Amino acid sequence: MNHPIRNLIFGLGLMVIIFGPIQAGAPKGAPTDKDPNAYQGLSSQDLERLRKGEIVVIKDISAEENTSKGMIQAAIIFNQPIDTVWSLMCQGWRQEEYLPNVDRTILAKKLPDGDIIENRLTIFFVDINFWVRGYHYPDRYYVNWTLAPGYKNDMKRLEGFWQYYYVDDQHTLARYGTITETGFGVPTRVQEYLTKRDLPTSLGRVKKWVDSGGTFRKPGYQPQ
Repeated sequence: MNHPIRNLIFGLGLMVIIFGPIQAGAPKGAPTDKDPNAYQGLSSQDLERLRKGEIVVIKDISAEENTSKGMIQAAIIFNQPIDTVWSLMCQGWRQEEYLPNVDRTILAKKLPDGDIIENRLTIFFVDINFWVRGYHYPDRYYVNWTLAPGYKNDMKRLEGFWQYYYVDDQHTLARYGTITETGFGVPTRVQEYLTKRDLPTSLGRVKKWVDSGGTFRKPGYQPQ
């Protein structure tokens, strides 16, 4: 005699085999890659590279909300669900585990809407310290940051953002923007050139770390 529950389970299993895993869909508040801003400024060639797992530096600066004029922007696709990406990327104090040229990133203060992180790194062969105030907006999967006021920062200016977009249950599109002024007398155009040059390497490390679920460590890393 046929058992209705057993038949239902068998039917669901058959659907998974034929159609693949049942998709949970985008979490509440998460923008999807159908959003007009998701792929703004990317050419068809850029999209092809992006889908192959490459880091794409965007040549044309978009008018994306909350970005500043002059920001260098990039796009990346993580091989992780958007909530996993969000959880990992809100742990900014772990950047020392994977970013090149970063010596220490220390959680100085946890706040209701973000955090303050002390950064110790080397730029142009100079050791510098600065504190970054991060703002987290989980209702729209958006993060931005600036230099934390009230601290003795060796940087003149620092701003940036991450905007995450749901692609499917295992992939997340991320848009990144940054602008940096060291204040060391280096011309702005030279700083922009160096940032664009180094950005694919740095974001490549971010991708390795996120795709690994936070287990990747840069060569020679020693926790302190």
